[in-house]
Amino acid sequence: MPTSMLMSLGTRAMFAAYSQLQTTSHNIANANVEGYSRQKVLLATTPGQFSGSGFFGRGVTVQSVVRAANAFLTQQASFTQATASSDTARRDMLRQLEQVFGSGSAGLGMAATQLFNAFSDLASAPADLPARQTVLARAEDFAAMARAGSYQVEALQANVFQDLGNAASEVNTLARGVAALNLQIAQAQGLGHTPNDLLDRRAQLVAAIAEKVEVTTVASDDGSLSLFIAGGQNLVLRGDVNTMVAGQSEYDPARAQLQIEVAGQRTPLPWQALGGGLVHGLLKFQNEDLVEARNRLGQLTGAMALQVNQQQALGLDLNAAAGAAMFHVGAPAAMPAQSNLRDS
Repeated sequence: MPTSMLMSLGTRAMFAAYSQLQTTSHNIANANVEGYSRQKVLLATTPGQFSGSGFFGRGVTVQSVVRAANAFLTQQASFTQATASSDTARRDMLRQLEQVFGSGSAGLGMAATQLFNAFSDLASAPADLPARQTVLARAEDFAAMARAGSYQVEALQANVFQDLGNAASEVNTLARGVAALNLQIAQAQGLGHTPNDLLDRRAQLVAAIAEKVEVTTVASDDGSLSLFIAGGQNLVLRGDVNTMVAGQSEYDPARAQLQIEVAGQRTPLPWQALGGGLVHGLLKFQNEDLVEARNRLGQLTGAMALQVNQQQALGLDLNAAAGAAMFHVGAPAAMPAQSNLRDS
């Protein structure tokens, strides 16, 4: 075997060992870096050289450096993260809603009980002026507490709107980052090898998006990754990005509705189709929990006011006139849908 062939074989072996050592050092250096995927060197036997005596091996060659990552497991982890984020966001909002309906002496039920007790004392001494003033004071306490609960519910609604706007803005920023990396990865992968560090950065951005809204990923042959939300609406298509917007609901301007803007045209996204993520949790709280809380509060205070006013009308005041209504309940308001507006 010629000396030059021996030198070439030794050089290949040394380069392969050096590549493995360099990759191992890179793995150790990035062991605590969030989102980093372990890398490994792929080696292959160099095709042998034919001679009259047979094929003589020419050593080893480095094929590539690849990430130890699994696309299926990554997608499943993304779905799990989205579900967890949705539940966490809803739990945090429910804890705030729980404070609206306080228990014990701070609750609306205690205020109603004190009003009934004041009525009971007054029934024993109808002509007692201090007892009458106590009833009026307890009625005002109940009404004030009901108004405060309503204000707090509306404040929670405003917070949901603001949080959704912030989440949509963050998703848009992350999506632009994914699109930019798509172009870089496609360009680098055109050289025949995978840009591992760029892939890690993109996977980290996709994971961050999944915390906000559940995404489905579709990989292309050129290495780019397309992101879809709400059952098929494309958020990122290779290097192009569509914008998520937290707009007003068609039927209630105070409530938020997630929309996606494509070529200047906004399309509402059904919140049930979002699947998971912080955005889904906030919308589920808004469209289910907050609606139920508002209805229950209205039913309680409305029924209380109606029954007390009806009972008042059955009696007489100190001037022998029919009892006047003690509580005033606002009239229902009908709001037009935005889709009803037309240019005359």
